[in-house]
Amino acid sequence: MTANVTNNPLYSAVATLGLITLTVYLLVVGEQILLPLVLAILVSYLITALGHRIERLRIGKWRPPSWLGLSGAVLAVVLVVGLIVQLVANNISQVVEGAPRYQVQLQELLANVTDLAAKYLNQDRPITLTAVLEEINIRDVLEQFVLAFQSIAANTFQVLAYVTFLLLERRMFDRKLSLLFPHPGREQTIRATLKHIGTKIETYMLIKTGISLLNGVLSYIVLTLFNVDFAGFWALLVFVLNFIPYIGSPIAMLFPTLLALLQFGSIVMAAFVLGSLWAIQAFVENFIEPRITGRTLNLSPIVMIVALSVWGAIWGITGMILSVPLMVMIMITLSQFPKTRPIAIVMSERGEIV
Repeated sequence: MTANVTNNPLYSAVATLGLITLTVYLLVVGEQILLPLVLAILVSYLITALGHRIERLRIGKWRPPSWLGLSGAVLAVVLVVGLIVQLVANNISQVVEGAPRYQVQLQELLANVTDLAAKYLNQDRPITLTAVLEEINIRDVLEQFVLAFQSIAANTFQVLAYVTFLLLERRMFDRKLSLLFPHPGREQTIRATLKHIGTKIETYMLIKTGISLLNGVLSYIVLTLFNVDFAGFWALLVFVLNFIPYIGSPIAMLFPTLLALLQFGSIVMAAFVLGSLWAIQAFVENFIEPRITGRTLNLSPIVMIVALSVWGAIWGITGMILSVPLMVMIMITLSQFPKTRPIAIVMSERGEIV
């Protein structure tokens, strides 16, 4: 009787729906605990991937030992995280404090545009576009991103603590795996599967972070050359939002362009800033990224959009930033097991799972 119930498709569907609902509930309720843990898992994969790359370096016949590769990777990540935290601390207050001034300039600009449009269209009254656009509050929009950065920065020490224990746990993992699967054949299969999953996730994290970092650095150089205010903050925004597909890059380019328009009062200057940022993005996306990533990111566009909505509803902007890395990790994991492989195929862009 029990076997018949568990094999019933309706029972399986209800059980799956219940499990998904419970998982989402726990993600929302446990945000303060789970979000730093998820960040730590992503960082630990990045450190491991970077450590493996360092180990492959050769100076003559000398090759760095594994402990040196891991230590170098940890040091590099800690330095970058420290730099980001310092950058956030130095720029966020200035950006938020300067927002009201730019808000006034935006409203004056919109008023001039609508008056000019009304004149050319022979309207007796100014077009009401200004009244609508005056509802745009630059400070509120910026504060949403600031809160996301502050949330990540505030959890820095907690994330680093998690990362430390995750890396230390790796030393005991082999022993635990042997005890869990005493049969040599079974253990070897599980070990090979986990290694394959880990390698693919490490590769994705390393490449995606590297591409985002390249975008951020090039954007910083361009914004500094144009003397745009808060160039470091906008470069950080470009780096972070590059993890959000489709909408991340346009939003990242919009803010510094709008600021350049308000700062210099010149449409030509704003156009040069936007054009330069767009050229960087197009060059990296169309020439650099395809040659490096290959099929690393094989995620269906509809899955990306749904993931953005779902993770955004669960964890806000931070969830949107983490949505694609999380979905790629889930797809890679599901693809390695026969029962869940069809789900991974549906999630993929081309239906090809390696």
